[in-house]
Amino acid sequence: MINQNPYWYKLSDEQRRSVVACLRDLGYSLSDIAKAAGVNPSTVHAWLAGRAAPQADKLENLYRAMPDTVERCLPEPPVGELDVMQALNVIAKALRTKALRDLVIDELSKLLPGGLKREVAYRVERDDVELFKSKLAAEGVSRDTVNYYVRYLVRFLDEVGWVLSPETLQRVYMIQRPRVMGKTAVALKCFVNTVVKVKDPQVAPLLYDSFTTVQGKPKNGFRVPTLEEVRRVWEEAHKISPCAAAVWGLMAETGARLDHLRRASLDGLQLDKKRLLLGETEGPKRQPLIFLTEGAVKYLREVYLPWRERFERMLGQKSGRLFPCEELTVYRWLKEARERAGLAWLEPRLLRKFHAQWLLDRGVDPTDIDLLQGRSVRERVLFEHYISDFERRLRRVFEQHAPRVFPQ
Repeated sequence: MINQNPYWYKLSDEQRRSVVACLRDLGYSLSDIAKAAGVNPSTVHAWLAGRAAPQADKLENLYRAMPDTVERCLPEPPVGELDVMQALNVIAKALRTKALRDLVIDELSKLLPGGLKREVAYRVERDDVELFKSKLAAEGVSRDTVNYYVRYLVRFLDEVGWVLSPETLQRVYMIQRPRVMGKTAVALKCFVNTVVKVKDPQVAPLLYDSFTTVQGKPKNGFRVPTLEEVRRVWEEAHKISPCAAAVWGLMAETGARLDHLRRASLDGLQLDKKRLLLGETEGPKRQPLIFLTEGAVKYLREVYLPWRERFERMLGQKSGRLFPCEELTVYRWLKEARERAGLAWLEPRLLRKFHAQWLLDRGVDPTDIDLLQGRSVRERVLFEHYISDFERRLRRVFEQHAPRVFPQ
């Protein structure tokens, strides 16, 4: 691979597009790639759809932003026997020079982890990431979990130059956010045990034992936010994106799970009936519908839905989902909103706890709270056989006691 000033002009349009497609496969969102390349997300979408190809200056921007990752996405040039022999001759001359000997050994150790005993290291290649994803999927790991592992793995590899060694793995402890530190450590452990153990069984146990998983926060070690704090984050989210504000507000007012909202269809939104049909009817995490406050209905109708239409027009694609924004993008928006509000600790998962505690403090029966938040309880038979009357009674509880985050 070329380490500096890659010859982008030698690549065909298809090869240039393949670099962008590779970055998507490694977990980068349209927005992440667009920001690094200095273009709009719609331009990146056009590249991926084959309607255009990134120019040399855009690929150079990507390379400057994430050089190690982009190098792994470049098409490999053909190598012949003559090239190998010439390279070996150069290496042999360098080994005879004392000033270059250590440099050659260090670089060969990175390229051939296990081949040289000078250090324990494993150089991660793009094929290793693909193998990691394939093996997890074959083991029945959900797609969301696979993406979660790959996201944290790739971002750590970017930091350490895609070389895993006992020394570079200690960088996991330098991650300032405890929760990110813990998730990164888990992803690394899984990668070493799944891929490195197969490709280099001698190095794998040394890497695996060189660091430990980290518990980001003690179990149940959280503080329930106040309504004023939740509203502060909503106000900042609204300044960033109506999508982030709509998701945050609905989670806080209804106790809905983020994954349920992300799967919700546009057809399930019934503003005239002030409800959103989620369609989650199976298992302990079922949540068939959520009720909407007047403020939520007004915001969705007047602000979010017009924004959503412009957003899809910009991307040049139609989606049946109510929230077509990518998961990583929503998380990034909400993270920025929390930081702007001075409440970085107030993560989306706490909104469900906030909602339940708010209702409980106002004397709402715990069974009604369970039903509003979609938990399976013995009264499920009432929901299944007397849906109309049951919904009316539960709606009265919601309208009387639910917290109001959207402007009324």
